Amino acid sequence: MKTAILTKNNVSKSMMVGASFLLLSALLMSVSQVYYANQVQGVHPFLFTGVSFFITTILFNMIAFKQRRTSTVSVRASLGDLVKLNGSSILAFMGFYYALKFIEPAIVSSLEMGVGPFFAIVVTAMLAKEKIRATRAQWIITAGTFAASVLLMLTALFGFSGVQVANTADFMYGIVASVLCGLGAVLCTIYSKKLSNAGWTSSAILAHRFYGIITLSFLMTCAILPTYLMANIDWIVLVTIFGVALPTFLLQKGIQYCEPFFVMMTICFIPVFTFAFQLFDPRIEWSTLSLIGIVMLFLLGVASIFSESKA
Repeated sequence: MKTAILTKNNVSKSMMVGASFLLLSALLMSVSQVYYANQVQGVHPFLFTGVSFFITTILFNMIAFKQRRTSTVSVRASLGDLVKLNGSSILAFMGFYYALKFIEPAIVSSLEMGVGPFFAIVVTAMLAKEKIRATRAQWIITAGTFAASVLLMLTALFGFSGVQVANTADFMYGIVASVLCGLGAVLCTIYSKKLSNAGWTSSAILAHRFYGIITLSFLMTCAILPTYLMANIDWIVLVTIFGVALPTFLLQKGIQYCEPFFVMMTICFIPVFTFAFQLFDPRIEWSTLSLIGIVMLFLLGVASIFSESKA
């Protein structure tokens, strides 16, 4: 009985540590999302991703290089999961940055998080090749987040969000990109968790996670990249360190301690932070309906944390 109590306490402490990492990551991501969305309105959406994730990869390769002497993991044994993680990262990050060009940042975050819990339940079951096993509370929370996401999507479509829809086609592309981003985020969580369980450190995972993004971004922007880089290198480096590298590292640490469903629901805090920070962007107006949808997601995220802690 004593051992069981100690084990439960250790799990609870791990969850608290993981939740702290995830919330700090959410805060930093929110700031960077608003700033990025303001900076890239007139340029190709993937100019930033290629440079930013290239710098991020170099940083984490330097850290991982120092850890290789004590590491016992085999790259060859985990090659399949690494390839899948790179593909998932393309969906998660490139989908997200593409959507930010056309849709209010808080709504992009909300749509990603809204579909995330559903994908977390379904995809996890598919990969495990077993029937879907979710509690009633998880299904209720999932349905609620989806409903809040639909509200936000309709708010933007009918012109009640903080950013007016200038082109319906671009808006729909942004919606699709946000949904794909949600799927990619879940897959990233799952494959990162597999590598972590196999003994990979967070730095080692991040050192090899973004090759697909870098390659695709450079191929799509190689003709205009040098000129853009020379004019914007200062803010790109700043946002890369504090808006990409550090929050991604914290997210990776959170994944190490928490289950995929918990990770996806805790990240629902991002839209709340993003909505608050985007009020400082003169390009974005106040939207009560956006706030209602975002607060719904926030409350469901809190409900998820309590639900998981009692399980």
